[in-house]
Amino acid sequence: MAHENPGSGDGQAGGSLGALKTSPLAVSYPSPMMLFNYPLVVANVKVLCDKSGQKSKANSLAGTIRLLRDTYNFEGVAGLYRGAHLYLFHQALRDILRKLSEGCFTLVESRLGLKPFGQAALQDSQDRGEEQLSSRKKRFISRLAAKYCIDCVCYPVLLASTRLVVLRDTQENSWERLCHWCREEGLLSLFAGLAASIASTAVEEAMEMILAGSLEKNANIDMADKFVLKACGGSVVSVFTAPINYVGVIQRCQSCLPGLLEPKPLWPIIRGLPWRSSLNQLVLFSGVLALNVRVIQWKLQLQAEEEDDDE
Repeated sequence: MAHENPGSGDGQAGGSLGALKTSPLAVSYPSPMMLFNYPLVVANVKVLCDKSGQKSKANSLAGTIRLLRDTYNFEGVAGLYRGAHLYLFHQALRDILRKLSEGCFTLVESRLGLKPFGQAALQDSQDRGEEQLSSRKKRFISRLAAKYCIDCVCYPVLLASTRLVVLRDTQENSWERLCHWCREEGLLSLFAGLAASIASTAVEEAMEMILAGSLEKNANIDMADKFVLKACGGSVVSVFTAPINYVGVIQRCQSCLPGLLEPKPLWPIIRGLPWRSSLNQLVLFSGVLALNVRVIQWKLQLQAEEEDDDE
């Protein structure tokens, strides 16, 4: 982008530190939008795990709306929120474990005489910028590793919530299902699709860190414009990583047990993904991002010209 700050060594260290300013274990307050968006999660699972071969017809917005309408007509509101209790429990369990882990890290670091992770000032110790950056990176990586371990521990709950969308007629409760799957196919069956899920999260977080680091180096961009760019960039990143997430959803529903998808190798799964709709969304959101970038560049150029005229 235009009008980046001149890059001295300290400025580059500050920008890198800015990208590591937020702890990976940070927990935000739950949003009521999770309840409103959950029927879309159900529709997504049904489209990806459709056994009738009609995926292409349900990939469009009209197809999604039609699928939600049919689900409501045949199953009622309960069909739109099938598995929601496990989905919300997974979110709550994950956030509680993250909060507890962050508290443990903070306690240990306070005993070692370190500042709280989120309160370290970027301007401190300019002569020791590289040392400060190295320390922040180590603390960030340790928290990131703890976050992924928590995701692995909570993953069977997410798997159960996804499979419940596919398994409609069952009298077993959630714990009985998990025990049955573990007994029939082994403990590792509860972690089907974990690699794709972790890969999707890792790629998305890496791209968001790159975006955040780039914005930190542009001090001339005001907060409102940064918010717009982060929102647009987040949409592009989400669409870009969606195919990896789709693979995880499909693998979660694959099993030799009745009612679930027949297991397939990775390549046939990748070939069967809704690539056309993903590409259309990627082009759309990328265009919106490029347009906003160009508008902000024009705005910065006009501001620079006005400052030159005033001088």
